[in-house]
Amino acid sequence: MGYSIFDETMVDMKWPEVENAAGEGAIVLLPTGVIEEHGPHMGLGVDTYCSYLVCRETRRTLEKKGTKTLIAPPYYWGINSATGAFPGSFTVRKETMKALLYDILASMGRWGISYVFNINWHGDHDHNLAILEAVAKARDETGIRAYCILGEFDAKRFGLTGKESHVIIQQDPPAQGPPPKYLEIHAESTETGIMAHYFPEQVDLAMAKKLKSTDLTFKDLMVWRQGWSDARKVTPLGYFGDPAGFDVETAKALIESHAGRTADLIESFLKGNYKPPAKRN
Repeated sequence: MGYSIFDETMVDMKWPEVENAAGEGAIVLLPTGVIEEHGPHMGLGVDTYCSYLVCRETRRTLEKKGTKTLIAPPYYWGINSATGAFPGSFTVRKETMKALLYDILASMGRWGISYVFNINWHGDHDHNLAILEAVAKARDETGIRAYCILGEFDAKRFGLTGKESHVIIQQDPPAQGPPPKYLEIHAESTETGIMAHYFPEQVDLAMAKKLKSTDLTFKDLMVWRQGWSDARKVTPLGYFGDPAGFDVETAKALIESHAGRTADLIESFLKGNYKPPAKRN
């Protein structure tokens, strides 16, 4: 038994339903992720499941608030610079990804969809640039009002302020409790906990609990991000952090908080009340 990432998306709708929703001013959430290795204890679809999950929970909240919301088919043909050397990690050229995302947005524009909000769950640098550039190009050339929702950390990473026409910056939640003991980056306690709670058949729980922390540094992270063979030298088993330290209740609370804040952000934006977070030192 598997899980359908099409559940509650427009894939399971009939075309007149999509047409009617567009006519009623429905907005669209576009989840983006990748298919890549996530350690020896989880399947390849973690990023795609997680982006879909955030969109699903955000949609449910927005619908309760009275905002008609659709979810586009989850996008998963992304760029895996760091994990590309591992079997199962598909990666496409940046121009391929940009062209496909552009065409997806252009299609929705032709149906009369006005607003599309991208929600991404994959940190690869070129992957994120491809999304940003595709959204900006589609806005300029098709007129669709598409936006990338980014956290403050990612916005800063790409030199964005939130004043860009295609970017909406979501304020990062305040840190709670002591800092994590290990550098948690990939297939770590957070992702393992999310998958264990929402998609348990995708996790080998017995194996996860036996995995030792990678206990790596930011210098190791820089090598990891260089990708390909270097990534396998840093993390031979394909995880970066402490998978065994997962907690399903913490993971559930994280997703619920993330989706709630995303729904509030979109609602504020649609009402014209959005302001980029104040710059922090």
